Formats: sequence, C-alpha cells, structure tokens
Amino acid sequence: MVVPIPWINEPFTNIKISSLSSLEGILLQANRQFASTTAASTVNLLHGNISLLWVTVHRLILSMRSPVFEDLLLLNPASKSCVLPLKDDSPWAFQWLLNHIYTDKHEIDSMELALQILSLADKYMVASAYDTSIRVFRDNGNAVLLSPALMDLTPEAMSQLLKEPLRITSETVIFKALVKWGQAQLKLQGKPLKPSALRQEITHFLPLIRFFTMTSDEFVQNVLTTDVLTPEENVYVLKQIAKPQSDPGHHSPLGKSLQINTSRESRASLITKEQMRTVLCEGVNKTWLREPTYQFHLLPSDNIVLLAVKVQLEGGAEDVQLEIRKEDANSAVLASAEGRGANLSFKNPVHLRESVTYVFTLQVSDPVTALYGSKFSQKVYEIEGFQISLSPGVFIQAVVFF
Repeated sequence: MVVPIPWINEPFTNIKISSLSSLEGILLQANRQFASTTAASTVNLLHGNISLLWVTVHRLILSMRSPVFEDLLLLNPASKSCVLPLKDDSPWAFQWLLNHIYTDKHEIDSMELALQILSLADKYMVASAYDTSIRVFRDNGNAVLLSPALMDLTPEAMSQLLKEPLRITSETVIFKALVKWGQAQLKLQGKPLKPSALRQEITHFLPLIRFFTMTSDEFVQNVLTTDVLTPEENVYVLKQIAKPQSDPGHHSPLGKSLQINTSRESRASLITKEQMRTVLCEGVNKTWLREPTYQFHLLPSDNIVLLAVKVQLEGGAEDVQLEIRKEDANSAVLASAEGRGANLSFKNPVHLRESVTYVFTLQVSDPVTALYGSKFSQKVYEIEGFQISLSPGVFIQAVVFF
C-alpha cells in the first residue's frame, strides 16, 4: 500500500523562491527561464522503486546548495538521465529539505524529523540544513538522545551530533544512547550483540564521552556493566572520578587501546525558563484530604534534575514539608523543601536517576489544612520523551524539572 504524501508529484518548478541572496535569486530566476525552454534543466527524483513517488526539481538550484547534488546532477557523466533514484531517504525529511532549498524553510515539527534532516544534510552536504537541525538538538539534548529516530543515523551523522555542545542532565545519557545506537548497527549488519563487537562498533565515538564527569555510581551502573571498556580502563576511570582534583594529563596511560577523554567539564549548563519542563499531574479523581502525612513513589524513566513540586492546599496555615529518599529503607534524605502555599522549590536542583524509585513524603503541620489529591491512584505522565510514574497516590499538582 502506498501512503499518500501531499507533496509527491507536485513539481517544485512551480514553487515561489524566497529568502535568497541577490546573486542566488538572479541565478535561480535564470534557471527558471531556462527550465521553460528545455527539459534537460529539470530532473525527476524517484523514491525507492515506487514509480508514483517522484517530484520534479531544477538541477541548477539543487546543485548550488549541495556539492553532492552538483556531482549527481551536473558533473557526473550519467547526470543526463531525467530520473535520479533516491535510496533510503525519508520522503518526509526530503520534502523538508527541498522546501528548505527552495524557500529557506527553517521550522522543524518534531525531534524525529530533525534527526532525519540531520542525516540528509550530512549525506547531501547541505550546510544550512545541518545548522538548522543542530539548533533543535542543542537545547534538547536528553530528548534527542532518547528518540528512536537516533538509531537510524549514519556513523558520520552520529559523530557530528556527539561533537555538538548538547545540553544534557548527565553524561550517562550520551553513553547509553551511543550503546543503543551501536547495538542497532550490529543488528542491521547481522552481527552478534557481544560486548567485543559493540566495542568495535562504537570505538570511534568513545573518546567523545566525558567519563570523568560521571559519579562513581553512574559509571558503575551505566558503563562498567556494559563491558564495553576493559577492566584496566574501568579502574583508571574510577580512580580519576574518585580524585576529581587530580590532573590526568592529556593522555590516558592505557596504551593505544582507547584514548579516554580527560575533560572534567560538564555539559550541563545553567537552567533557563525555556529549558524547564512541567508535568501536570492530572487525569485522576482528586478530593480534599486531611491527613498529617502523604507518601508516594516517583519513578523517572530517565535522569532528570528536579527543580520544584507543586501542591494544592486549602485552609489553616497551609505549611507543608517535603522529603525525598531512595526506596531503600536505609536511605538518608536526599533533598527536602518546605513552604507555605503551592510551590515547593529546592535550594539546589535534585538529581534523580533513571529507573530508580524515590519515596516522596509530604508532611502538613496544621490539621485544618487540606491537600487536593487522590489517595490510591497510580499514573504515568509523559512529556517530550520523559516518563514520570506516581504511585500509590497522586498528591501533587505538577513536577518541574530539567
């Protein structure tokens, strides 16, 4: 079955050209006039083997924006063909790329589309499209690295992405994304998912990982358990993490097996209002409750930095205190906040780790004060690829995190 694509079979020769430099505009208008007199100035782009998926474009316009298209459509001896097959290109991403080339389109609707555009921009060497997609990623590092579309990136595009200054909550986010990408590549090649094969597949990217910015727990739970690094490399990194003031120098003393990145500069940046995410805890039947203590579990699907929790109180002093612990009975208090009214903000951001269950305890000092919540409900809330599970009971109105 052929999925209808609105732009297919609509010739780009009829699109109004805008937002171009004066020189480009003149040349493009000349190309348009030339197109009206000779079919050789245009080419039909064919997607896959489906003859219906084609679109007519100008050779000169595409060649001016891409050296790859210049070779394919003008310089190559075989370029006189009126049909150019496009293999493995997403029709939707290619539609965006053509609109970008013709009309200077910059809006990207989703993270998946942005990743597909990155691959095409790298493949066809369209620098302006590459810059546009990268701008989407820089402020949404966690979201892009969690996207399933990341698995479809070429090694070249993956390398370029990891070299960008992505804003993330922890270096483990990048490492885990790299491991998943490497495993996807092995599956495509029909190779076994063994640590040695994975190591070989992602070796080129490992020097881009800033292992020294991880905590020892993060390294053990997310890196050591994959067996991607050798025992000697694991020991070396753990020693450097344990001694943050030491100078590892510019080279690791591990021979030529792996050049470990010795940077201790975290990729995390100052949190701005634009980077904050707020999950509204709705979708359950809430009532006014009057109890001195409310306790529930919070389970994040990924590493997050918790900034604040919002509650709804009514009557009395409306004083409330919040404590956070790990589910482990012997766990000490990780963070606490207190306030009067709806917002409970933390003096220091609280780092919550992926798939770790945390116990939240709300204490209300005034017996007259009621809290709006649901005592026995459980709910999974999702925003931009992040999932936060609350159970048993939904006693908060919102979670603010980075």
